[in-house]
Amino acid sequence: MKTKTKLKSLKPIDIDAHFRYRCPDTNCGFDHWLSLKECQTKGFRIVCDCGNVFKPRRIESLNIEYVKAKPVETNQQESAKALPPPKKTIPVDTQNKCARLLIGYGFTKEESLDLVDKGFQKTALTDAKLLIKYIVQNLGELNEQG
Repeated sequence: MKTKTKLKSLKPIDIDAHFRYRCPDTNCGFDHWLSLKECQTKGFRIVCDCGNVFKPRRIESLNIEYVKAKPVETNQQESAKALPPPKKTIPVDTQNKCARLLIGYGFTKEESLDLVDKGFQKTALTDAKLLIKYIVQNLGELNEQG
């Protein structure tokens, strides 16, 4: 029977790095492999088979860059995603013009303000004539929302 185990992301406990240096003599070109410890040793010298002696530039340290893990979403972040986008704010003068006109059609003040707000949230129209036209054409849909 297979059981699921939690995967752990392990970091290395040690490093075994080697560096290749080429003999600077153009006639030789022999490659020399040095360990990280040799490259970090002060005064370390390489003696080539051709008789050339050279000193590698010292390496102070190596930095390992890990891939950045994606942040785990918390319940707070998930609930923030579930929230609706913030409400748009209708200009007061447009709201008043539209509400007065709807009151003239027989709606109460509360009904007209509610319809104007719903219509504006759907369309973001700031022109009173266009907003009223939209509200009248979509009256059934806007009433069902609430």
